[in-house]
Amino acid sequence: MAASNANDDLKAKMREALDRKNNKGKSLTEDVPGKEKAHGSEVVGGAPKMHRRKAGGGGS
Repeated sequence: MAASNANDDLKAKMREALDRKNNKGKSLTEDVPGKEKAHGSEVVGGAPKMHRRKAGGGGS
């Protein structure tokens, strides 16, 4: 049964690591609520629409 105990220990360590990871991720988002990556002129309005012809030539 030594293998079973070793497996249980490994599972416990993995659970602890996962809990630490999840708690770390949550604390970062709670520090700055509502912070978005894009804001201001990047989102509102934007650039004027422009049509460009496809590069290349010929046709014949």
